[in-house]
Amino acid sequence: MEEKIRFRLRPLRIINYLLMLAWDIFLYVFFQSYFLWLIAAVMLTIIPVSLVGAIYMYKRLNLEFGIGKDRLIHGEEVLLELRLSNPTWFPALQSKVSLLLANTFLENNVKWSVDMPVKMHDMSLLQLSLSVVNLGKFSIECDSLELQDLLGFIVLRRNIELSKELYVMPDGSRNMPPDVTGFMAGAAEVEESKHKGNDFSEVSDIREYVAGDRIRDIHWKLSARNDNLMVKERVATAGSEMVILLDLVKDDELTQQILELGYCFAKSFMQQRMPVCIMCWNQAEYCFEEYRCITVDELGDAYSEIFKTALSNHINEDLIRFLSNTYPYLTSYLRVEVRDGIVGVEMRENN
Repeated sequence: MEEKIRFRLRPLRIINYLLMLAWDIFLYVFFQSYFLWLIAAVMLTIIPVSLVGAIYMYKRLNLEFGIGKDRLIHGEEVLLELRLSNPTWFPALQSKVSLLLANTFLENNVKWSVDMPVKMHDMSLLQLSLSVVNLGKFSIECDSLELQDLLGFIVLRRNIELSKELYVMPDGSRNMPPDVTGFMAGAAEVEESKHKGNDFSEVSDIREYVAGDRIRDIHWKLSARNDNLMVKERVATAGSEMVILLDLVKDDELTQQILELGYCFAKSFMQQRMPVCIMCWNQAEYCFEEYRCITVDELGDAYSEIFKTALSNHINEDLIRFLSNTYPYLTSYLRVEVRDGIVGVEMRENN
């Protein structure tokens, strides 16, 4: 189905033009000048040419846009390109592209417009450098294209359905990597104290540490009494992953600090060869989201999935009780939370 032409008139421009034409005709009648008659003829002829040419070009203009990459680090800039192709020999007085940048996660948006030249039988390229200051999933949409005819009598408007997605990830290298050794040792202690057969008195063997051994298997008490690190070998290995609970809040700034800190700790655990499980609440599904990560790429994928759901659906005031009831066999977890207005982490025992 052919798209319906949408336009609006510019009455002031039309009135001004008609007054100029009337003044020219008046002067021609008074002076009987051939030159003034020629001007009036041109002014009358150019009106249909301007209107028909604008409509003809309106139907054939093609707008495309792209972004440099679909995932970037917080504070990094990304290049947005707009390409406007005009296959006709008609120019336009002015064209305007309306853009919408919406953050799905933080539930806010900003709208702006940019002017682009419309070259005859050519393509115009406009490059914009965007620096996104918030974390989340962003949708960049081109929703309309407006152009004026040569005389500026009408403004033609075409609806555009072009969109790109952009994910802004935490900058895990901005701060010094946290020391997670104590958290790993604490998680192992909790696991061993809760499960019979996995405590220090029932290990299968104790030997010296060699490259490649997991830090969480180090026998810290025995190592403190020896010159070398000692490692426990057990029949059953306790705590195969570190659970990181993101306790998100309504405040956008504090939530972003929680996400940044959780990201940094997750990277540090993975650098110590310990897999992590990122957990956060999803009110829409009324359950916990779980994302198991071994690599940094998988961690980025996990955060991308979190950003697809609005922040308001990630908040639960009774989060700890739900965690205890839903995961009765979970022994311990690392909670990233806000306490007294400050974002921090704490190793907690479940139940």
